[in-house]
Amino acid sequence: MLECAESSNQTQSDFPYFFTEDGHLCHKDTLKPYKFSFKLDDVHGTMSSHLALCCYITQTVYSILEKKLKLVRVYLHKGTQADSHSCGFVYMSPGALLHYGTLMVLIQDKSTVKCGVWSWRVVAHEGLERGSQIPYVRWALGESCAVLLMNPNEGGLSPEEHIRLVWDSLVSKSVAERIIVVAHGYGGLAFVHLLCHHLEEICKRVWVVAFINSSHNLWHQPLGTAGRDWLKAHSRTWVLSTKPMNRPVGSLKAGCRAMSAGTQCHEAAPAVCMEAVYRFFAKHMKPKPVPAVTTIMTRSRSFRRNNLDKESIDTNDRNNNKS
Repeated sequence: MLECAESSNQTQSDFPYFFTEDGHLCHKDTLKPYKFSFKLDDVHGTMSSHLALCCYITQTVYSILEKKLKLVRVYLHKGTQADSHSCGFVYMSPGALLHYGTLMVLIQDKSTVKCGVWSWRVVAHEGLERGSQIPYVRWALGESCAVLLMNPNEGGLSPEEHIRLVWDSLVSKSVAERIIVVAHGYGGLAFVHLLCHHLEEICKRVWVVAFINSSHNLWHQPLGTAGRDWLKAHSRTWVLSTKPMNRPVGSLKAGCRAMSAGTQCHEAAPAVCMEAVYRFFAKHMKPKPVPAVTTIMTRSRSFRRNNLDKESIDTNDRNNNKS
């Protein structure tokens, strides 16, 4: 696995590219877009260049999350207080666990990508708006949501272990009324793994899940009838397809309604179907309308009421005649 040091040197003048104002990677001298070249006669040099790119993207994204979006880094620890060890970190909006509204959780794919990134390659070739989680964070904050960015490829844990640790130590302690989740690739499998072990709690806390070309498979994960029913009612999946974005697509393994992601590229899918995911969330975040009390008079109800009024008048007339 690629590792990069978290030093400021990785983002300074030694790297030949820079991000423009609109988030695209350009060469400092030629101003041409980033182009990755693989040299067969220098595999070590190629790997070093790729590592430098990954580090540069990581540090740029971290800087934007912290300085522009004002997220805070929260370190994770596993074990008892006396014998705990560091297990990486996540990013959260300030006071996220004390926010009573909606908490949005983002889970990326299993690979070398770090917190806040969907895909290195997409960031390098199409920009930060397409390959990072920054647009999702911006949307959530604009909708007055708290956010938590998971980091399953950091800290030495498996994605399943990381997500379970974050849930137990952070998310489960949130006072949020609604928790919404975006899970890409293996992140979806890891979330379903969590659902298998925390079924009752997740059914109470999580409102909806947006799976994006998820690796989860209900035939291979022991979710049970209750879990499958919950997933069918509370999630939607966007899968790779030649169909236009957000068109229905058949999928047996998803266990929920499947829609076209609008692309056949796994790494680009979170960006391509982003607007559809927003609409899906916005629909479920709206407060449920309170049924209005109607006074509509049906024919049968009107006929019965007229008969009762007539009987009441006849009774009064008979009483008056007797007196």
